[in-house]
Amino acid sequence: MKKNILILFLLICTSFIAGAQNAIISADSLNTLAEEMRQTDNDASLKLAKAAWKISSQQNDTATMAASLLNIGLAQYYLSQYDNAATSFKESYRLYKSVGHKPGMSAAANDIGMLYYQQSDFELAEKYYQISFNIDKSLNDTAGMAVGLNNLGEIYQIRGDYSKSLRMFLLSGEMERKSGNPFGEAQSWINVGTVFCESGNTKKGNEFYKKALAYFNSTGNNQYISLTLANIGDNYRIERNFAKARDFLSKAIKLSAEGKYDLELIQAQIYFSYLLADENKPDSAEYILFEALNRCVETNNNRLACEALMQQGFLLSDKKQYHEANQYLLNAYEFASDMQYKTGLKKILQQLSENYSALGEFENALKYQKMAASTDVPTIANKSAANIENSMEPDNSSMQTLLYGLILGAFLILLLTTIYFYVRMKYYKNLAESHSPAGEERK
Repeated sequence: MKKNILILFLLICTSFIAGAQNAIISADSLNTLAEEMRQTDNDASLKLAKAAWKISSQQNDTATMAASLLNIGLAQYYLSQYDNAATSFKESYRLYKSVGHKPGMSAAANDIGMLYYQQSDFELAEKYYQISFNIDKSLNDTAGMAVGLNNLGEIYQIRGDYSKSLRMFLLSGEMERKSGNPFGEAQSWINVGTVFCESGNTKKGNEFYKKALAYFNSTGNNQYISLTLANIGDNYRIERNFAKARDFLSKAIKLSAEGKYDLELIQAQIYFSYLLADENKPDSAEYILFEALNRCVETNNNRLACEALMQQGFLLSDKKQYHEANQYLLNAYEFASDMQYKTGLKKILQQLSENYSALGEFENALKYQKMAASTDVPTIANKSAANIENSMEPDNSSMQTLLYGLILGAFLILLLTTIYFYVRMKYYKNLAESHSPAGEERK
């Protein structure tokens, strides 16, 4: 209540401010409040950021205008106003670039990448993530580099390169910890947990999810609480603990719906559909899945749309409605192909092959089986999580080789040093003798 009164007071005050310096201070204050409100009320955050933009543009303060646009874009993004967010982010980047403000350029490029990632354009997302990371690296900005590693790790994860994505997430988390950013570290825990789960180790995945959940509960961040609850709930489903799965997923759906977190809500609904299917409730599973699909269309999220279409194809396949199932699977295939979502592609192609085989269309069955076999999924995606964990540990044989190499190198250095000093000593001895009376006589 007090915060709302303060916001109202600031908005009223800014309407009557005449001095340029005071106006800039007010714009900065409004931007700070917009950032704070983004955690709990994106509508209020958007209003505050727009007020900051109006004041800073009247005073022609480019840097503050760019900061205001960045806050406007983030509020629009979280309110699912993606086209508006894209315009705000790109204009913010342009303004920051015009004044050579590299930290601002990095932040804007990162947010553009985030937007493209949400829209499943992973090629453009990677491009802008890389721009942001390169700027942060040039500035030696550890915190920024940590964010960049986390984002690039998500791109590699989508492409099925779990080994590389895991290393990036772990390094990102370590950098976040060293830079004193527990929020970023907790985000990395979620991503690490996801990699372990996708590679088959739900127990290890839950360890990281629960660490993240404890942190987000302590900060009251419902958006990330709902995301983490959904992931833990799906793990319990995989472990066939349906009661716990239902409890976690129901809470995730409730929090996401109340907070209007569209992406988290879609993901939770897809997971809940999996649960209903496992409980032999296909009609209920289809109903909630169609709700998720509708939201995917509204938010233009191809990645989650692909997941939902794939799940609907699997549901219909289980009901032996192969023709209908194949329509959904082929649509999912188009999305997965465009996104280079390799692990999803393999699942879709294998199911299509099985469906055509059940229909007696063996030529098509063989065609999709060959496509599935030739899908370039990195081998790490098919390894157990234990192997992934082991890949993070030092290789003993490599360590021994390295140790022997160091010993040999030290020996060679010692030997060469000895030879060097022997040669120099002999040189100086000869030189001394050539300048002595005895030496002169010998000439």
